[in-house]
Formats: sequence, C-alpha cells, structure tokens
Amino acid sequence: MKKLLLAIIPLILFLFSPGCKDDSGGTATDPFGGGGGGGGTNTGNVTFTVSVVQDNQQQVYFEFKPSTNVVINTIKAVSAALGIDETVNADGTTVYSQTSPAYVGPIDGLQSGASFVFTITGKVGSATGTAYTSTVNYTIP
Repeated sequence: MKKLLLAIIPLILFLFSPGCKDDSGGTATDPFGGGGGGGGTNTGNVTFTVSVVQDNQQQVYFEFKPSTNVVINTIKAVSAALGIDETVNADGTTVYSQTSPAYVGPIDGLQSGASFVFTITGKVGSATGTAYTSTVNYTIP
C-alpha cells in the first residue's frame, strides 16, 4: 500500500518545467528511452507524443511533446490497474513545443506494461488561442 501511495503522490504533484531533461534514447542506463503516444482522440487539431525519460539524477518523468505550440490547462492521468485517476491544473500560460515539451514528475514505481490514458486540455499557441482536448493512450515500455 505504501508503494502505491508513493507512486500516486508524484502524479498529484505534477511539475511542468520545460527543458533540462535528458532522454538518452533507450540505452542500458535509460531503459525507458523514447516512446510514443498510442491511439487517442483530439479536438483542436493538437496531438501529443508521450514518453518516459530520465534526467541526469536518474529520476523518471513523463514527457509530453505537442504537435504544435500549445499552453496546457489540465492533464488528467488515469491508470485503472494502478488505481490512478488524477487531474492536475497547469498555469495555462506557459507555451510548450516539440523542442520545449512539458515534463511531469518525478514519478516513482512505474512498471513496464502499465497503461495510462492522458487527457490534456489547453489552448493552441497562447493563452488566448483556440481550445483543444487531446487524449493519449500510453503503455510503459
């Protein structure tokens, strides 16, 4: 129970911080490497690629790369197998892009094969842009 609680707490404390993360691409020291969002749905013509990355201190983060510049209002993370159903509010003003993705974490206790559904809402380009909703199905490699 304590391990499950420790895995849920970081999801509650999502950190949205652009830059400074290192994805070494799936080597022996970074087994999660790149990844990708599976199927999903979206409105507002925005899609996200989700992967699990490690920073230089070996802490694990979810990385969200949008298909175009966006601001994020909320990210909802659901994993039925892990008992996670959390929605976190972002600032709604920071612009994220392919080269400056959003990071969530650090995350403890991820297991290979665990499935998540992320529902991301926000606006395209800026806080005054067109609203979007993007859903990504992601399985930990």
